[in-house]
Amino acid sequence: MAEQPQPPAPIAPPPPSSQGPAAAIPFVLTAVAALCLSLLVQALLPPRLPVALPATPSPPSLSAPSPTEAPALPMPGTTATPLPAEGVLRLNLLDLQAQNRQLWSALYLLRAVAQLDDALVALQANDLDEADGLLLTVYRSLDRAYAFSAEQEKGPIDAFRLQISQIRDDMHLRPEGTERRLRQIRRLVLSLVDEGG
Repeated sequence: MAEQPQPPAPIAPPPPSSQGPAAAIPFVLTAVAALCLSLLVQALLPPRLPVALPATPSPPSLSAPSPTEAPALPMPGTTATPLPAEGVLRLNLLDLQAQNRQLWSALYLLRAVAQLDDALVALQANDLDEADGLLLTVYRSLDRAYAFSAEQEKGPIDAFRLQISQIRDDMHLRPEGTERRLRQIRRLVLSLVDEGG
């Protein structure tokens, strides 16, 4: 005999959702708690003193000052701090720019080190085309590092670029000493980064 398919079990109706004012209670409690917390934080923080902006000279007016205007007196408890001279600000800006260039140079040198590691892995796998492409990216990273480097670092970076070019030229003809030369360049680049940092 053939079994008769049983009718599917009736699907239970979804639970009645809470509607009306009871559904808003969690949101109202959250808003009240946030308001109380922000008021508490504002009460506990020390008051902020107004920042005095340097006065800009205004053109003299021909009208006499009105008698109701009182001269502005400094607030007690605040002291006028002299602004640093413009020359000091320029020197600080130049120092920050030099530090920024040094960081970018170190970043590109470290990128070159990582790419040298990848080139060494490609050489160990005997994939000369991949190693050649990676050495080209090393050369480009060294170019970028050269652009951001300080004068005392430009000479060694230029020497690294020259050595990478020579290795690329010699790699297909004489690949036997390539790994040793790349490891030596890697150590020298890392020492240059350490000296600069």
